Amino acid sequence: MLRFYLLILVALPLSTSLHQGRKKPPPDCAKSEQFPKGRADAFVNELNQRRRLMVEGLQKNGNTGKNLPTGENVAEVEWSCDLEKKAIDALNPCPTESPSAPNGTTGFFDNQDNGKNVDPMDLWLSEINNTSIVLHKHPEAPVRCNGTNRNYCNLVRYDVSRIGCAEKQCNGKTSTFCLVNMP
Repeated sequence: MLRFYLLILVALPLSTSLHQGRKKPPPDCAKSEQFPKGRADAFVNELNQRRRLMVEGLQKNGNTGKNLPTGENVAEVEWSCDLEKKAIDALNPCPTESPSAPNGTTGFFDNQDNGKNVDPMDLWLSEINNTSIVLHKHPEAPVRCNGTNRNYCNLVRYDVSRIGCAEKQCNGKTSTFCLVNMP
């Protein structure tokens, strides 16, 4: 019986952990500044789900029928009000093309007609569904995107731990701009 309890004490924390070796960062704010709380939570949850697939080795590599190698040292992403504020500033005035990302960040931009209702996070993360990443011949080698699936690769990369987004409606279009905390 003691072995059973020890097994649960060891297995449960491992099974609920997203990462292999990294700690989840503490949030830098309790809730988003302007980005709707439900959408912010949905963006973070969708991003963490894709990161989880990568860590577990379950992420399909495009339409090759094979999975990407297992990710390591990946922590969950948290919402950042600091990055959200920078994204808000970048959307002033109303851009139709991607604004420049501030130093130390990577930006993700979507501009679509109002009412189109395509989820920008899903759009960025779904790049991997159709376009495969060329993998090194040695399975233990790190995955390098080399310009392929830029949005997907930069959102799921191991050292990203924070995201903040802003949205603005102008001239019948909705612009969404998100920033992550790594260049």
